[in-house]
Amino acid sequence: MINISINIPEKPLLIGKVGKSYGVLGWINIFSFTEKKDAIFNYLPWFFFKEKKWKRVQIENWKKYKNHFIVNIKGISDRSITEKFTNSDIIISKNALPLLKKNDYYWHDIIKYKVFNTDQRYLGNVINLIRTKNNDILVVKNKSDVFKKNILIPFIENKIIKNVDTKNKFIFVQWN
Repeated sequence: MINISINIPEKPLLIGKVGKSYGVLGWINIFSFTEKKDAIFNYLPWFFFKEKKWKRVQIENWKKYKNHFIVNIKGISDRSITEKFTNSDIIISKNALPLLKKNDYYWHDIIKYKVFNTDQRYLGNVINLIRTKNNDILVVKNKSDVFKKNILIPFIENKIIKNVDTKNKFIFVQWN
């Protein structure tokens, strides 16, 4: 019997992607979107989401493989079953994340925050974050009538990012 039940997570959060099957014994490649790649295994249960369908899965075993991981799903030992999961999103409930201290935040929390420069000029709303090798980048939907392109602001705390106000959902930046 395959141990997969159909459930939908509360407050879904994308944390990875399912790749193709690995071997003939039902292992599957996964790619973690978490900051520390193996932290993906701290956030359980997982839900696979593909073609508007949810599958709750339990991980029986996992291994690091090249620059990603391979996992064995509990109750599955057949490649033909895992092939159906290829290209699924790996979703968890936000409730699975550890609680943070006051004024701490997760990246997904600051999406839609309003961004102001130190002169109190409104620049726009955060629409995305881009992770780069050197520093992360805040992507801000530009509210200026003159420039319609998004504003890319390096996320360098204290130097450029002056304050992240989690109570009022504002970010203050040293930016023109």
